[in-house]
Amino acid sequence: MNSIVRWRDTRAARSIPAALLTAVAGIVLFALAGLPLYVFPPVGQVDDADLIYVIGPPTPARIAYEEQLRRDGRADAALISVSPEGERSAADLSICANLAVTCESPLPFTTKGEAAMLTAYAREHDVKSTIVITFTPHVARTRYIFAKCYPGRVTVVGIDEHLRPIDWVHQYLYQSAAFVKAIFTPCAPPVG
Repeated sequence: MNSIVRWRDTRAARSIPAALLTAVAGIVLFALAGLPLYVFPPVGQVDDADLIYVIGPPTPARIAYEEQLRRDGRADAALISVSPEGERSAADLSICANLAVTCESPLPFTTKGEAAMLTAYAREHDVKSTIVITFTPHVARTRYIFAKCYPGRVTVVGIDEHLRPIDWVHQYLYQSAAFVKAIFTPCAPPVG
């Protein structure tokens, strides 16, 4: 009887490191699989377009890149997705006073809502091609959603913004869950 108890204890003690090793291996595989999606997405060729579209939130880095693209003559007009209220709303952004820039709030305030807002804007302004600016971890999901929900030609570019290791963990988890949601939910209807 005593040898049976010792055998069970030894077996249980061996299964803990095996489970820990399996968990670590799973985390490493998840991190490696996410590298081409979230850390190093393929870089889109930024050609001339009808519109530059900054999707939310409109951070200073995204706005600066949009302004640079307009100065370089990539497009004459810009659309900026802003929060309906509070921080980063149109009232908070001086760029929204620029005549070449339209600041609007998508409904819903999601990537699919932003695709729907672009669809409505494109119909109204005869936009056929758009440069979409987001941040690097969001590029792959943005490309997927815009390919699914927007009929025009889109080039998605990511701006590197400083992310701490904990931010990268959050982005891996958030973007992965949001990717699954994007696959199984329909596009938002264009408003306007």
